[in-house]
Amino acid sequence: MAMKFLLDVNASGAVSEYLQNLGHDVLSVRDVDPQMSDTKILEWANRDRRIIITTDLDFEQLVWQNNISHCGLLRLENLPRYERLVLLAKILSEHSSVLEQGAVVIATQEKIRIRHF
Repeated sequence: MAMKFLLDVNASGAVSEYLQNLGHDVLSVRDVDPQMSDTKILEWANRDRRIIITTDLDFEQLVWQNNISHCGLLRLENLPRYERLVLLAKILSEHSSVLEQGAVVIATQEKIRIRHF
C-alpha cells in the first residue's frame, strides 16, 4: 500500500527515488524551502498526513519535549547511500504498519526502536 512521505533536507535524493519507485507519494522539503524550520515541516506533514523521514534528532525532541503531534516519524542513521537504502527497505518491510499508525521509528544498523506517541 502506498504511503505518503515528507523528506527532510538531510534525507538523500536516493531515498526519494527509491520510495517513488515503490509507488509511494514523496515530497521533499528541499524542493520547497531548504531553510524551512522543523516546526513548519511538522505542520506541513500533519496537514498532508505525511510520515517524515530524517536523519536529524531535532524532530524527536520537538515531538517528545514539546508534545507536538505528528503522523509518523522515521529517523534513519546517517549512513552512506547504499546502507541507508538497505536500512529503509528493512523498515518498510518490517515496520510500515507502525509508521502508518503514527509511531516514531529510530533505525540504526544495530537496532530499531519504536516509540508510540
